[in-house]
Amino acid sequence: MFVCAISNQPWNSTLPTLVLLPICKTQIDVNQIHARLITTGFIRNTSLSTKLILTFCSSPHAPLIQFARYLFFSHHSRPIRSTQFDPFLWNAVIKSFSHGDDPKEAVVVLSLMLENGVCVDKFSFSLVLKACSRMGLIKEGLQIHGLMKKFEIGSDVFLQNCLICLYLRCGCLEFARQVFDRMPKRDSITFNSMIDGYVKCGMVNLARELFDFMPGEMKNLISWNSMISGYEQSEDGFKVAWEMFEQMRERDLISWNLMIHGCVKCGKLEIARALFNEMPKRDVVSWATMIDGYAKLGRIDIARALFDKMHERDVISCNAMMAGYVQNGYCKEALKLFRDMQSGGNLSPDETTLSMALSAVGQLGNIDEGVAIHCHIKKKGFVLGGKLGVALIDMYSKCGNIENAMWIFEDVEHKSVDHWNAMIGGLAIHGSSELAFNCSWRWKGFL
Repeated sequence: MFVCAISNQPWNSTLPTLVLLPICKTQIDVNQIHARLITTGFIRNTSLSTKLILTFCSSPHAPLIQFARYLFFSHHSRPIRSTQFDPFLWNAVIKSFSHGDDPKEAVVVLSLMLENGVCVDKFSFSLVLKACSRMGLIKEGLQIHGLMKKFEIGSDVFLQNCLICLYLRCGCLEFARQVFDRMPKRDSITFNSMIDGYVKCGMVNLARELFDFMPGEMKNLISWNSMISGYEQSEDGFKVAWEMFEQMRERDLISWNLMIHGCVKCGKLEIARALFNEMPKRDVVSWATMIDGYAKLGRIDIARALFDKMHERDVISCNAMMAGYVQNGYCKEALKLFRDMQSGGNLSPDETTLSMALSAVGQLGNIDEGVAIHCHIKKKGFVLGGKLGVALIDMYSKCGNIENAMWIFEDVEHKSVDHWNAMIGGLAIHGSSELAFNCSWRWKGFL
Protein backbone atom coordinates (compact mmCIF):
# COMPACT_ATOMS: atom_id res chain seq x y z
CA MET A 1 0.00 0.00 0.00
CA PHE A 2 2.70 2.43 1.00
CA VAL A 3 5.13 1.53 -1.80
CA CYS A 4 2.70 2.57 -4.54
CA ALA A 5 2.00 5.88 -2.83
CA ILE A 6 5.70 6.59 -2.34
CA SER A 7 6.73 5.76 -5.92
CA ASN A 8 4.69 8.66 -7.28
CA GLN A 9 6.55 11.21 -5.15
CA PRO A 10 10.06 12.67 -5.42
CA TRP A 11 12.46 10.42 -3.55
CA ASN A 12 14.22 13.33 -1.90
CA SER A 13 11.03 14.84 -0.43
CA THR A 14 9.61 14.29 3.06
CA LEU A 15 6.10 14.87 1.70
CA PRO A 16 5.20 11.19 1.06
CA THR A 17 6.05 10.29 4.64
CA LEU A 18 3.93 13.12 6.02
CA VAL A 19 1.02 12.23 3.74
CA LEU A 20 1.06 8.63 4.94
CA LEU A 21 0.96 9.49 8.67
CA PRO A 22 -2.85 9.65 9.02
CA ILE A 23 -3.32 6.13 7.57
CA CYS A 24 -0.45 4.52 9.45
CA LYS A 25 -1.83 2.07 12.05
CA THR A 26 -0.12 -1.32 12.07
CA GLN A 27 3.38 -2.61 12.73
CA ILE A 28 3.76 -3.30 8.99
CA ASP A 29 2.96 0.36 8.27
CA VAL A 30 5.52 1.45 10.85
CA ASN A 31 8.16 -0.84 9.35
CA GLN A 32 7.64 0.68 5.91
CA ILE A 33 7.87 4.23 7.29
CA HIS A 34 11.03 3.27 9.17
CA ALA A 35 12.57 1.67 6.06
CA ARG A 36 11.89 4.83 4.02
CA LEU A 37 13.45 7.04 6.70
CA ILE A 38 16.62 4.93 6.65
CA THR A 39 16.97 4.54 2.86
CA THR A 40 16.38 8.25 2.22
CA GLY A 41 18.52 9.44 5.11
CA PHE A 42 15.51 11.25 6.61
CA ILE A 43 16.15 9.27 9.80
CA ARG A 44 18.57 12.10 10.64
CA ASN A 45 16.05 14.82 9.77
CA THR A 46 15.25 16.32 13.17
CA SER A 47 12.27 18.29 11.91
CA LEU A 48 10.63 15.23 10.34
CA SER A 49 11.31 12.96 13.31
CA THR A 50 9.84 15.62 15.60
CA LYS A 51 6.62 15.65 13.57
CA LEU A 52 6.53 11.87 13.64
CA ILE A 53 6.98 11.79 17.42
CA LEU A 54 4.27 14.36 18.09
CA THR A 55 1.86 12.61 15.71
CA PHE A 56 2.47 9.06 16.88
CA CYS A 57 2.63 9.79 20.62
CA SER A 58 -1.05 10.75 20.60
CA SER A 59 -2.05 7.74 18.49
CA PRO A 60 -4.31 5.00 19.94
CA HIS A 61 -2.24 2.38 18.14
CA ALA A 62 0.54 0.77 20.19
CA PRO A 63 3.03 0.19 17.29
CA LEU A 64 2.96 3.90 16.47
CA ILE A 65 3.54 4.94 20.07
CA GLN A 66 6.46 2.54 20.39
CA PHE A 67 8.01 3.86 17.16
CA ALA A 68 7.63 7.44 18.40
CA ARG A 69 9.49 6.53 21.57
CA TYR A 70 12.21 4.82 19.53
CA LEU A 71 12.70 7.95 17.41
CA PHE A 72 12.72 10.16 20.46
CA PHE A 73 15.29 8.22 22.43
CA SER A 74 17.41 7.72 19.30
CA HIS A 75 17.51 11.33 18.17
CA HIS A 76 16.42 13.69 20.91
CA SER A 77 17.89 12.43 24.15
CA ARG A 78 21.53 12.03 23.07
CA PRO A 79 23.08 14.75 20.89
CA ILE A 80 22.50 18.37 21.89
CA ARG A 81 20.08 19.86 19.39
CA SER A 82 17.74 22.80 19.54
CA THR A 83 14.73 20.45 19.68
CA GLN A 84 16.21 18.72 22.69
CA PHE A 85 15.28 21.73 24.78
CA ASP A 86 11.66 21.82 23.59
CA PRO A 87 9.55 20.75 26.62
CA PHE A 88 6.50 20.26 24.37
CA LEU A 89 8.19 17.32 22.66
CA TRP A 90 9.34 15.78 25.93
CA ASN A 91 5.87 16.22 27.43
CA ALA A 92 4.36 14.36 24.49
CA VAL A 93 6.61 11.39 25.25
CA ILE A 94 5.89 11.58 28.98
CA LYS A 95 2.16 11.62 28.22
CA SER A 96 2.48 8.49 26.08
CA PHE A 97 3.88 6.72 29.15
CA SER A 98 1.66 8.23 31.86
CA HIS A 99 -1.48 7.39 29.88
CA GLY A 100 -0.10 4.12 28.51
CA ASP A 101 0.80 0.66 29.77
CA ASP A 102 4.07 1.57 31.49
CA PRO A 103 3.40 4.70 33.59
CA LYS A 104 6.57 4.37 35.68
CA GLU A 105 8.68 5.23 32.62
CA ALA A 106 7.20 8.75 32.75
CA VAL A 107 9.32 9.34 35.87
CA VAL A 108 12.42 8.17 33.97
CA VAL A 109 11.76 10.60 31.10
CA LEU A 110 11.32 13.46 33.57
CA SER A 111 14.71 12.56 35.06
CA LEU A 112 16.22 12.69 31.56
CA MET A 113 14.69 16.12 31.06
CA LEU A 114 16.39 17.40 34.17
CA GLU A 115 19.72 15.77 33.25
CA ASN A 116 19.64 17.32 29.77
CA GLY A 117 18.76 20.77 31.08
CA VAL A 118 15.33 20.82 29.46
CA CYS A 119 12.93 23.34 30.99
CA VAL A 120 10.28 21.37 32.87
CA ASP A 121 6.87 23.01 33.19
CA LYS A 122 3.64 22.35 35.03
CA PHE A 123 2.46 19.93 32.34
CA SER A 124 5.60 17.83 32.81
CA PHE A 125 4.90 17.56 36.53
CA SER A 126 1.16 16.95 36.13
CA LEU A 127 1.74 14.08 33.71
CA VAL A 128 4.29 12.43 35.99
CA LEU A 129 2.01 12.89 39.00
CA LYS A 130 -0.74 11.13 37.04
CA ALA A 131 1.65 8.28 36.34
CA CYS A 132 2.56 8.04 40.02
CA SER A 133 -1.14 8.02 40.93
CA ARG A 134 -1.87 5.18 38.52
CA MET A 135 0.94 3.03 39.91
CA GLY A 136 0.68 4.09 43.56
CA LEU A 137 4.26 5.38 43.53
CA ILE A 138 4.17 7.38 46.74
CA LYS A 139 7.98 7.62 47.12
CA GLU A 140 8.42 9.05 43.62
CA GLY A 141 5.40 11.28 44.19
CA LEU A 142 6.99 12.78 47.27
CA GLN A 143 10.15 13.47 45.27
CA ILE A 144 8.11 15.21 42.55
CA HIS A 145 6.43 17.28 45.26
CA GLY A 146 9.85 18.38 46.49
CA LEU A 147 10.93 19.29 42.94
CA MET A 148 7.81 21.39 42.48
CA LYS A 149 8.77 23.43 45.52
CA LYS A 150 12.31 23.80 44.21
CA PHE A 151 11.06 25.09 40.85
CA GLU A 152 8.59 27.38 42.67
CA ILE A 153 5.57 26.22 40.71
CA GLY A 154 3.96 24.37 43.60
CA SER A 155 1.28 27.03 44.17
CA ASP A 156 -0.45 26.32 40.86
CA VAL A 157 -4.01 25.11 41.57
CA PHE A 158 -3.89 22.53 38.78
CA LEU A 159 -0.69 20.96 40.15
CA GLN A 160 -1.94 21.08 43.72
CA ASN A 161 -5.04 19.18 42.63
CA CYS A 162 -2.79 16.59 41.00
CA LEU A 163 -0.90 16.23 44.27
CA ILE A 164 -4.11 15.78 46.25
CA CYS A 165 -5.23 13.12 43.78
CA LEU A 166 -1.88 11.32 44.14
CA TYR A 167 -1.95 11.27 47.93
CA LEU A 168 -5.57 10.15 48.04
CA ARG A 169 -4.91 7.38 45.52
CA CYS A 170 -1.98 6.20 47.64
CA GLY A 171 -4.04 6.27 50.84
CA CYS A 172 -2.16 9.22 52.35
CA LEU A 173 -5.21 11.18 53.47
CA GLU A 174 -3.28 13.38 55.91
CA PHE A 175 -0.79 14.47 53.23
CA ALA A 176 -3.68 15.33 50.92
CA ARG A 177 -5.31 17.42 53.64
CA GLN A 178 -2.04 19.25 54.32
CA VAL A 179 -1.80 20.21 50.65
CA PHE A 180 -5.46 21.29 50.75
CA ASP A 181 -5.01 23.44 53.87
CA ARG A 182 -1.90 25.19 52.49
CA MET A 183 -3.45 26.11 49.14
CA PRO A 184 -3.89 29.88 48.74
CA LYS A 185 -6.55 29.27 46.09
CA ARG A 186 -8.92 26.34 45.57
CA ASP A 187 -11.45 25.37 42.95
CA SER A 188 -14.35 22.90 42.80
CA ILE A 189 -11.98 20.08 41.82
CA THR A 190 -9.95 20.68 44.98
CA PHE A 191 -12.99 20.42 47.25
CA ASN A 192 -14.57 17.52 45.37
CA SER A 193 -11.33 15.51 45.47
CA MET A 194 -11.02 15.88 49.25
CA ILE A 195 -14.71 15.20 49.83
CA ASP A 196 -14.50 12.05 47.70
CA GLY A 197 -11.35 10.99 49.56
CA TYR A 198 -13.06 11.29 52.93
CA VAL A 199 -16.15 9.45 51.66
CA LYS A 200 -14.09 6.53 50.34
CA CYS A 201 -12.36 6.28 53.72
CA GLY A 202 -15.71 6.25 55.53
CA MET A 203 -15.16 9.69 57.10
CA VAL A 204 -18.52 11.14 56.13
CA ASN A 205 -18.55 13.72 58.92
CA LEU A 206 -15.28 15.26 57.72
CA ALA A 207 -16.59 15.16 54.15
CA ARG A 208 -19.72 17.02 55.32
CA GLU A 209 -17.61 19.66 57.06
CA LEU A 210 -15.79 20.38 53.79
CA PHE A 211 -19.05 20.31 51.85
CA ASP A 212 -20.61 22.90 54.17
CA PHE A 213 -17.41 25.00 54.06
CA MET A 214 -17.33 24.85 50.26
CA PRO A 215 -18.48 28.10 48.57
CA GLY A 216 -21.96 27.72 47.13
CA GLU A 217 -20.93 28.64 43.60
CA MET A 218 -18.37 25.80 43.60
CA LYS A 219 -20.84 23.06 44.56
CA ASN A 220 -21.84 20.97 41.59
CA LEU A 221 -23.37 17.58 40.85
CA ILE A 222 -20.13 15.81 41.77
CA SER A 223 -20.17 17.42 45.23
CA TRP A 224 -23.78 16.46 45.94
CA ASN A 225 -23.45 12.95 44.53
CA SER A 226 -20.32 12.29 46.62
CA MET A 227 -22.16 13.25 49.79
CA ILE A 228 -25.23 11.15 48.94
CA SER A 229 -22.96 8.19 48.24
CA GLY A 230 -21.16 8.73 51.56
CA TYR A 231 -24.34 8.81 53.62
CA GLU A 232 -25.68 5.71 51.88
CA GLN A 233 -22.55 3.82 52.91
CA SER A 234 -22.81 4.91 56.54
CA GLU A 235 -25.12 3.40 59.14
CA ASP A 236 -28.48 5.13 59.42
CA GLY A 237 -27.40 7.58 56.71
CA PHE A 238 -30.37 7.02 54.41
CA LYS A 239 -32.44 9.81 55.95
CA VAL A 240 -29.68 12.41 55.45
CA ALA A 241 -29.00 11.13 51.93
CA TRP A 242 -32.69 11.53 51.11
CA GLU A 243 -32.72 15.08 52.53
CA MET A 244 -29.72 16.03 50.39
CA PHE A 245 -31.30 14.44 47.33
CA GLU A 246 -34.42 16.57 47.81
CA GLN A 247 -32.31 19.71 48.27
CA MET A 248 -30.57 19.31 44.93
CA ARG A 249 -31.56 21.93 42.38
CA GLU A 250 -30.58 19.64 39.54
CA ARG A 251 -29.97 15.92 39.33
CA ASP A 252 -28.21 13.70 36.85
CA LEU A 253 -28.42 9.97 36.16
CA ILE A 254 -25.86 9.26 38.87
CA SER A 255 -27.95 11.12 41.47
CA TRP A 256 -31.06 9.07 40.66
CA ASN A 257 -29.18 5.77 40.58
CA LEU A 258 -27.49 6.50 43.90
CA MET A 259 -30.79 7.23 45.58
CA ILE A 260 -32.50 4.18 44.08
CA HIS A 261 -29.58 2.03 45.23
CA GLY A 262 -29.91 3.50 48.73
CA CYS A 263 -33.62 2.67 48.81
CA VAL A 264 -32.99 -0.88 47.63
CA LYS A 265 -30.21 -1.33 50.18
CA CYS A 266 -32.59 -0.30 52.98
CA GLY A 267 -35.37 -2.51 51.65
CA LYS A 268 -37.55 0.46 50.67
CA LEU A 269 -38.61 -1.01 47.30
CA GLU A 270 -41.80 1.06 47.04
CA ILE A 271 -39.84 4.31 47.25
CA ALA A 272 -37.21 2.93 44.88
CA ARG A 273 -39.91 1.99 42.34
CA ALA A 274 -41.50 5.45 42.64
CA LEU A 275 -38.12 7.08 41.94
CA PHE A 276 -37.49 4.64 39.11
CA ASN A 277 -40.80 5.57 37.48
CA GLU A 278 -40.10 9.27 38.00
CA MET A 279 -36.63 9.20 36.43
CA PRO A 280 -36.39 11.35 33.28
CA LYS A 281 -33.86 8.90 31.84
CA ARG A 282 -32.71 5.38 32.82
CA ASP A 283 -29.64 3.32 32.05
CA VAL A 284 -28.75 -0.34 32.59
CA VAL A 285 -27.60 0.43 36.14
CA SER A 286 -31.09 1.73 37.01
CA TRP A 287 -32.73 -1.44 35.69
CA ALA A 288 -30.17 -3.79 37.23
CA THR A 289 -30.56 -2.15 40.65
CA MET A 290 -34.34 -2.63 40.60
CA ILE A 291 -34.03 -6.22 39.34
CA ASP A 292 -31.55 -6.99 42.11
CA GLY A 293 -33.78 -5.36 44.73
CA TYR A 294 -36.89 -7.38 43.85
CA ALA A 295 -34.86 -10.58 43.51
CA LYS A 296 -33.45 -10.18 47.01
CA LEU A 297 -37.00 -9.87 48.33
CA GLY A 298 -37.92 -13.08 46.57
CA ARG A 299 -40.12 -11.32 44.02
CA ILE A 300 -38.49 -12.99 41.07
CA ASP A 301 -41.66 -12.50 39.00
CA ILE A 302 -41.41 -8.71 39.22
CA ALA A 303 -37.65 -8.85 38.62
CA ARG A 304 -38.19 -10.85 35.44
CA ALA A 305 -41.00 -8.54 34.29
CA LEU A 306 -38.61 -5.58 34.60
CA PHE A 307 -35.89 -7.52 32.81
CA ASP A 308 -38.25 -8.28 29.91
CA LYS A 309 -39.17 -4.59 29.58
CA MET A 310 -35.57 -3.54 28.95
CA HIS A 311 -34.98 -2.28 25.42
CA GLU A 312 -31.25 -2.99 25.65
CA ARG A 313 -29.48 -5.38 27.98
CA ASP A 314 -25.84 -5.64 28.93
CA VAL A 315 -23.82 -8.10 30.99
CA ILE A 316 -24.60 -6.22 34.23
CA SER A 317 -28.38 -6.53 33.84
CA CYS A 318 -28.10 -10.20 32.79
CA ASN A 319 -25.89 -10.90 35.79
CA ALA A 320 -28.43 -9.26 38.09
CA MET A 321 -31.20 -11.47 36.69
CA MET A 322 -29.05 -14.61 36.89
CA ALA A 323 -28.08 -13.80 40.48
CA GLY A 324 -31.77 -13.40 41.33
CA TYR A 325 -32.57 -16.78 39.84
CA VAL A 326 -29.71 -18.55 41.65
CA GLN A 327 -30.47 -16.88 45.00
CA ASN A 328 -34.09 -17.98 44.79
CA GLY A 329 -33.40 -21.53 43.62
CA TYR A 330 -34.39 -21.07 39.97
CA CYS A 331 -31.19 -22.63 38.70
CA LYS A 332 -32.61 -24.01 35.45
CA GLU A 333 -33.86 -20.53 34.54
CA ALA A 334 -30.42 -19.07 35.37
CA LEU A 335 -28.73 -21.55 33.04
CA LYS A 336 -31.25 -20.87 30.29
CA LEU A 337 -30.44 -17.16 30.50
CA PHE A 338 -26.73 -18.04 30.42
CA ARG A 339 -27.25 -20.09 27.25
CA ASP A 340 -29.27 -17.26 25.70
CA MET A 341 -26.36 -14.90 26.35
CA GLN A 342 -23.97 -17.30 24.63
CA SER A 343 -26.20 -17.95 21.63
CA GLY A 344 -27.18 -14.30 21.18
CA GLY A 345 -23.66 -13.29 20.22
CA ASN A 346 -24.06 -9.68 21.41
CA LEU A 347 -23.01 -10.26 25.03
CA SER A 348 -19.86 -11.96 26.28
CA PRO A 349 -20.23 -13.60 29.72
CA ASP A 350 -17.75 -12.23 32.24
CA GLU A 351 -16.34 -13.80 35.42
CA THR A 352 -19.49 -12.99 37.40
CA THR A 353 -21.72 -14.59 34.76
CA LEU A 354 -19.62 -17.75 34.64
CA SER A 355 -19.40 -17.97 38.44
CA MET A 356 -23.18 -17.82 38.78
CA ALA A 357 -23.64 -20.37 36.00
CA LEU A 358 -21.29 -22.70 37.87
CA SER A 359 -23.23 -22.09 41.09
CA ALA A 360 -26.45 -23.07 39.31
CA VAL A 361 -24.76 -26.19 37.90
CA GLY A 362 -23.54 -27.13 41.37
CA GLN A 363 -27.02 -26.84 42.86
CA LEU A 364 -28.47 -28.96 40.04
CA GLY A 365 -25.61 -31.47 40.10
CA ASN A 366 -25.28 -31.25 36.31
CA ILE A 367 -21.63 -32.22 35.92
CA ASP A 368 -21.72 -32.35 32.10
CA GLU A 369 -22.75 -28.72 31.81
CA GLY A 370 -20.20 -27.80 34.46
CA VAL A 371 -17.43 -29.42 32.42
CA ALA A 372 -18.61 -27.52 29.32
CA ILE A 373 -18.43 -24.23 31.20
CA HIS A 374 -15.00 -25.19 32.53
CA CYS A 375 -13.81 -25.78 28.95
CA HIS A 376 -15.19 -22.38 27.95
CA ILE A 377 -13.28 -20.77 30.82
CA LYS A 378 -10.00 -22.39 29.71
CA LYS A 379 -10.62 -21.48 26.08
CA LYS A 380 -11.15 -17.81 26.95
CA GLY A 381 -8.06 -17.74 29.17
CA PHE A 382 -9.73 -16.64 32.39
CA VAL A 383 -7.49 -16.65 35.48
CA LEU A 384 -8.62 -18.94 38.31
CA GLY A 385 -7.06 -16.81 41.05
CA GLY A 386 -10.36 -15.00 41.66
CA LYS A 387 -13.96 -16.05 42.09
CA LEU A 388 -13.91 -18.38 39.08
CA GLY A 389 -11.51 -20.75 40.83
CA VAL A 390 -13.72 -20.76 43.91
CA ALA A 391 -16.83 -21.39 41.81
CA LEU A 392 -15.17 -24.30 39.97
CA ILE A 393 -14.00 -25.93 43.22
CA ASP A 394 -17.47 -25.54 44.69
CA MET A 395 -19.18 -26.84 41.52
CA TYR A 396 -17.05 -29.98 41.22
CA SER A 397 -17.44 -30.69 44.94
CA LYS A 398 -21.23 -30.43 44.81
CA CYS A 399 -21.36 -32.55 41.65
CA GLY A 400 -19.43 -35.32 43.39
CA ASN A 401 -16.12 -34.92 41.55
CA ILE A 402 -13.83 -34.10 44.46
CA GLU A 403 -10.75 -35.12 42.43
CA ASN A 404 -11.32 -32.35 39.89
CA ALA A 405 -12.04 -29.91 42.71
CA MET A 406 -8.66 -30.74 44.27
CA TRP A 407 -6.97 -30.48 40.88
CA ILE A 408 -8.40 -26.96 40.40
CA PHE A 409 -7.38 -26.02 43.95
CA GLU A 410 -3.78 -27.13 43.46
CA ASP A 411 -3.65 -25.40 40.08
CA VAL A 412 -4.51 -21.99 41.56
CA GLU A 413 -1.21 -20.15 42.03
CA HIS A 414 -2.36 -17.38 44.37
CA LYS A 415 -4.93 -18.91 46.70
CA SER A 416 -7.29 -16.69 48.67
CA VAL A 417 -9.22 -17.46 51.86
CA ASP A 418 -12.25 -18.25 49.68
CA HIS A 419 -10.30 -20.95 47.77
CA TRP A 420 -9.32 -22.64 51.03
CA ASN A 421 -12.86 -22.42 52.42
CA ALA A 422 -14.32 -23.91 49.24
CA MET A 423 -11.83 -26.79 49.25
CA ILE A 424 -12.24 -27.59 52.95
CA GLY A 425 -16.02 -27.39 52.58
CA GLY A 426 -15.92 -29.69 49.56
CA LEU A 427 -13.85 -32.28 51.40
CA ALA A 428 -16.18 -32.10 54.40
CA ILE A 429 -19.23 -32.63 52.16
CA HIS A 430 -17.79 -35.89 50.86
CA GLY A 431 -16.89 -37.18 54.31
CA SER A 432 -13.16 -36.75 53.77
CA SER A 433 -12.68 -35.47 57.30
CA GLU A 434 -9.00 -36.40 57.44
CA LEU A 435 -8.25 -34.60 54.17
CA ALA A 436 -10.32 -31.61 55.31
CA PHE A 437 -8.36 -31.55 58.57
CA ASN A 438 -5.03 -31.69 56.71
CA CYS A 439 -6.20 -28.97 54.34
CA SER A 440 -7.13 -26.74 57.27
CA TRP A 441 -3.65 -27.24 58.74
CA ARG A 442 -2.12 -26.28 55.37
CA TRP A 443 -4.34 -23.22 55.45
CA LYS A 444 -2.95 -22.22 58.85
CA GLY A 445 0.53 -22.43 57.36
CA PHE A 446 -0.70 -20.34 54.45
CA LEU A 447 -2.02 -17.71 56.84
